Amino acid sequence: MKKLSAVLLIVFLVCAFSLAGNGSAYADKEVRFGILSALSGPASPWGIPNARVRVMDAERINENGGFKVKGETYKWKTFVYDHKYVPAEAVKALNRAIFQDKCNYIAIQGGAPTAACIPLLKQNNILSLNDEAGGKACTNPNNPLVFRYNPSVEGSYLTILTHLINKHGIKTVASINPDDETGRAGGAAAFEWVVTEAKLPIERISNEFFERGIKDFMPVLTRILAKNPDLIETGITDPVSQALVLKQARELGYKGHMLLIWGPNDEQVISIAGKMAEGAYLGVSGPREPSTDAAKELYQRFLKKFPASDWDANYYTHSTKISCLTQALEKAQTFDNKILADVLEDMEWQGMFGTHRWGGTKLFGIKRQMLNPVTVMTIKDGKAVLEFQKEVPRGILD
Repeated sequence: MKKLSAVLLIVFLVCAFSLAGNGSAYADKEVRFGILSALSGPASPWGIPNARVRVMDAERINENGGFKVKGETYKWKTFVYDHKYVPAEAVKALNRAIFQDKCNYIAIQGGAPTAACIPLLKQNNILSLNDEAGGKACTNPNNPLVFRYNPSVEGSYLTILTHLINKHGIKTVASINPDDETGRAGGAAAFEWVVTEAKLPIERISNEFFERGIKDFMPVLTRILAKNPDLIETGITDPVSQALVLKQARELGYKGHMLLIWGPNDEQVISIAGKMAEGAYLGVSGPREPSTDAAKELYQRFLKKFPASDWDANYYTHSTKISCLTQALEKAQTFDNKILADVLEDMEWQGMFGTHRWGGTKLFGIKRQMLNPVTVMTIKDGKAVLEFQKEVPRGILD
């Protein structure tokens, strides 16, 4: 009998470990979510808000009683790791999240960190919702559990470029991107794909790349200005670098249009560029001032934890990430990640400013890119004001 009991105990422990590593919940009804984000370094203006708001989302769900799967109530427990936007650090953090903290689901910031983590995610059958733009290297039919929860750079290009072409008659563009997987496959390639697929009447006459962390963009900008583009756009460049590009382009005498398309902090842009920020277009998650009931509720929740001076529009971006996964779990009524992914891809849900959905089949061969309303601000008289807010047109990226 003792021998049988020992065998049963070993079987139970092996099964429990296996289930935990495959996205299944624990017996104590706790589901663990690992957040790998840049809490330091140049990408931290994205990483800090994104990490904080996911934790806030989980707390809100827990305060409202959690969620039910097959009659059992579960609550979220979040774990946050600083990967500094360095791929090797992201892999270290993911190992800790999976094997030490036993996280069931993961969110990774950045295309290069996500690409480095995909082998480990696949080996452990982990479903992830990532803020990454690493192109097909990350998103393809061979990675069905890898979802891109960040706003679609393709959707942003499609919506914003169409607006600027119609408003200003833009015909030529210069792009600046970081020289890594995020910049090349995520930013530069996304621009080219959108222009070709949507048949936009513009030409990219300069396509430059820079090493992350540099502060002097004068050499890159000098090459660009020699070609006199109607528009300079900063692709998937970190917030601080976007502001520096804007400032230095104006210092060199550039008079054309500037588009900081990928989540800049408007106050940071104005602080760094000063009067030279005037007229720049900013692709952001939403207006700084909350304008919907959901956005106002998020802001009030934020103020209970952090000073008002820390608030920026990036908090909107991932404010419903864990809510989205929660809805999928309640609908699927299972922790089987294959079934969960099938349910998730067909979901539509409400974000801060409208409907969110999954698309990207034409681009990636699989429906794994979140499509959400695009917000653009412009700097006028030293302040960021709303230029427009539109949903991504259906049919081109779907």
